[in-house]
Amino acid sequence: MAANESETIPASGGSSKKSSNALIPIIVVILLVPALCYGVMEFLIIPKLKSASGGGANHSKTESSAKAKGDSRGGVKPPGEHTAEFGKEAIVVNLAGSGNSRYLRTNFTVASSDPKIQDLIDDNISLLKDAAITVLTTQSLDALDGANGREVVRKGIISRFNNVLGGEAIDQIYFTEFLIQ
Repeated sequence: MAANESETIPASGGSSKKSSNALIPIIVVILLVPALCYGVMEFLIIPKLKSASGGGANHSKTESSAKAKGDSRGGVKPPGEHTAEFGKEAIVVNLAGSGNSRYLRTNFTVASSDPKIQDLIDDNISLLKDAAITVLTTQSLDALDGANGREVVRKGIISRFNNVLGGEAIDQIYFTEFLIQ
């Protein structure tokens, strides 16, 4: 019986060694997964979101430091520095493919390097509203729901406005209202 007892003791001792070795990968995973998640967010996702939204806080710091130092270009403002409100009322259109059950309500500001942009907008408001409505009514709910939906609309309106105005008068469109119902 003594031989049997000595054989069972190492067997149970060996299994406890194996169970402690099996815990090592679990502990490594528990420690590494949060560290990897943090790294991916900090170094991949957040920088991409900041660059997609126009630079985030770094952009505003650069702009405010340039204003504090003074404009070294002799008073010439960079492209898009002059802004004009586009109309007094929001534009409301039915979305394409919605059976007239979904609509888009939007309002925006136009940015240009031309200091007389407000006069240019006011003089051509009917043509520009028609151009904006043409671009907006071609949009579907699916197209607007995607990540680049507003950017497609923005580029389309800029392109149409520049065609109507006969040049590169419009540098940027800033949405002040964008509601899909």
